[in-house]
Amino acid sequence: MAIKRMPILKRVAALGIDRRDLRAFSILAVFFGVLIALAGSRVFSHAAKADRLNHLLNSKSCSKCDLDDAHLENANLEGAILKNTSLRRAHLSQINLRSANLASAILSEADLTEANLSDATLGEAILNGSILKNANLSDADLSGAYLGDSTLQNANLSNADLSNTNLSRVDLSNANLRDTDLSNADLSRADLRIADLPRADLGGAVLQKAKLNSANLMRANLSRVDLTRANLSRSHLRDANLGNANLTRADLRGADLTDTYLGEADLSNADLRGANLSGANFSKANLTGANLRGANLAGANLRRANLTDADVTGVDLKVSRFCKTTMPDETINNQDCS
Repeated sequence: MAIKRMPILKRVAALGIDRRDLRAFSILAVFFGVLIALAGSRVFSHAAKADRLNHLLNSKSCSKCDLDDAHLENANLEGAILKNTSLRRAHLSQINLRSANLASAILSEADLTEANLSDATLGEAILNGSILKNANLSDADLSGAYLGDSTLQNANLSNADLSNTNLSRVDLSNANLRDTDLSNADLSRADLRIADLPRADLGGAVLQKAKLNSANLMRANLSRVDLTRANLSRSHLRDANLGNANLTRADLRGADLTDTYLGEADLSNADLRGANLSGANFSKANLTGANLRGANLAGANLRRANLTDADVTGVDLKVSRFCKTTMPDETINNQDCS
């Protein structure tokens, strides 16, 4: 005898479940299925990252790896290959990355406090917002890297290559930048207070509104540098090259510019009160509207310089050299043309 099959909707109705309940159950099933899948994916992701970290620690190689948020404090990765690797927000304090290859790596907001990155390759790496306090970056290659808003207080960057690097708004206070290549770098609004930059190459760099109070720039190359509205008060610029530099409205109060070359530099409306300008070369420089009150211009070369409307109160101009020089009152001084 044939058994009559009850339609599924009738059977569901017989169980006291209406269509709305069935739809709700279906939605819940899908929801919990998705949650289980996501949880599984997360577990798998963590396991995969743990495997990558173990592989890195053993082989010292993990190019193009995803190591975001990784914990590698105090790890020894000297000479490691980490090209194009992502280390966003990674915990890397006191890590040893000496001579490591981190070219084009992403280290945004990473903590590299007291890390050893000496002789490391970081060309075109992204390090915005990273913390590099007391880090050792001596002899490192950071050419073309992006370090905007990073902290490099007390960092050692001596003899490093930072050419064409973006260092806008970076904190480099008290950093060691001896013999460092900073040519064509963007240091606008950077904090370089008390930084050590003797013999550093800053040719063509942008330092608009940068803080260089009490910085040591002795014998540094600052040719063609844009120092518009920069603060260089009490800075040490003895024997530096500032040829063709833009120092419009710069603050140079109390600065030491002894024997500094400022040929064709723009110092219009600059504040040079109390500065030591003895032996400085201002040939063809623009000093219109500059404040030179109490400055020392002994032996300074002002040939073809423009001093229109400059304030020279308390300045002994008899000990300076003039030839085709435009004086504050717009008269021409030719006393040393012979």
